[in-house]
Amino acid sequence: MFAALFVCHIDVPKAVKYLESQTSTYSRRVQIVSTSKEEGAPPIQSDDVVEIILHLEQSFKLWISNELRQTNPIQIDGVSLTCKDVHGLPIVAWWLMTAASLAIYTEHVGNENEIGILADLARLHTESAENLFDKATELYLQNVSDRLVCVPGLLAMHEWELQPHYVPFVAPFMVSMISRLVNFMKHVDTLLCGTTFEMEPTSAASLLATFTNPIKSFFIGPPVDLVSTHELDPSSPVTQFLDRAYTENGANSVVYVAFGTTWFPPSTSMSHVMAVIDEIPKAGFRLVFAISSENAKLYKPWIDQHIETGNAIFPEWTNQTTVLEHPAIHYFLSHGGWNSTTEALVRGVPMIFWPVSADQPINAIQIADTHDCGFELLQVRDGPAKSTAYRRDTRIEIVGTDEAVREEMSKVMELSKGPRGHHQRRNIRALDQVISRSLGPGGSADVDWKSLGSLWDLR
Repeated sequence: MFAALFVCHIDVPKAVKYLESQTSTYSRRVQIVSTSKEEGAPPIQSDDVVEIILHLEQSFKLWISNELRQTNPIQIDGVSLTCKDVHGLPIVAWWLMTAASLAIYTEHVGNENEIGILADLARLHTESAENLFDKATELYLQNVSDRLVCVPGLLAMHEWELQPHYVPFVAPFMVSMISRLVNFMKHVDTLLCGTTFEMEPTSAASLLATFTNPIKSFFIGPPVDLVSTHELDPSSPVTQFLDRAYTENGANSVVYVAFGTTWFPPSTSMSHVMAVIDEIPKAGFRLVFAISSENAKLYKPWIDQHIETGNAIFPEWTNQTTVLEHPAIHYFLSHGGWNSTTEALVRGVPMIFWPVSADQPINAIQIADTHDCGFELLQVRDGPAKSTAYRRDTRIEIVGTDEAVREEMSKVMELSKGPRGHHQRRNIRALDQVISRSLGPGGSADVDWKSLGSLWDLR
């Protein structure tokens, strides 16, 4: 099988560099393609996610139209919905995250059960694009409610808990995304899902019933390396810090903190960030806080004060998988994106979730509550979500003050040191084994990969 990977023209150098770093087994089968400005690609001058998506769609349309006009004997095609009926080609969707995170949408839009804020945002897509940002923002703030969102296999939650932080671009982005999901539900023939069936059997089994037509599904597992692909760099300040903590305080003595580059808590939450971090050394732990995001507006004197104690280090970048593999690591405090979550899962590191948006709140409730492999911070929420959280028939008030945040984090750290933390560590190691067996030879994900190959007649 050969694949054409379409990227924005400004990202071509990065894509080529990454592809060149892979072995020829993969690189010779993938071609990076794009549409340049000279070929009519629209300009892109915005960091707005919706505009970027529209730019990619318009650019891809130019590229695929040109490809289909060519008579190239060695054709590496892209596929669009408009080509499906003409060429009889199947549409394969690859959802990189959990079945539950997709079911949140497929259960509530594009069918007779259409209800709630997601359906409201989907209907907004049919209106004029003029002032979409303002319209979507106003609609979200007015209509989001405490209505319970229920997905098979997932604990019920309030509607506003799908966005624990109010991020301005999310509502207009969802207008754009949900309409595409509805279209995708109507036309897709095959679904690849980045989870294992054993990890969320109820969500995975029920997901297929939400599609318009019968589809084939393959739960191929998350994109993680089960065996470490990197070695610790003994000269790295992070490695030296972890080694010293392990020598002086033993295993499980360091909390690793990282929110990635995109989903760092909003600037209005910086006092909450500092309150959470302050509780880590108070509980007797050291910390590695990777600050790679430009949105991390933390006070330098506060950072310096922690560094001077010798109990903290604040690198701009870490090799996350090697950090998680170090025996000194106790818990991983993260936004809970699926990549970071699965990297922790297969290394047996329990988590403290601080979700911001996207699939993160689903991952948090699934891993922390359903599987009891960690904790979720609730008092850090803002916007409409700063009201109540719904957990197992109990409504938890979100006070949202710095003091409430400190109290919650202090309790989490104390629990992590006792029987509850020991239980969570055992749970996550068991879940690691479930995922590893699924991805290993003869496991369900491995079998699904082979079944997919047979379906496409790949050898």
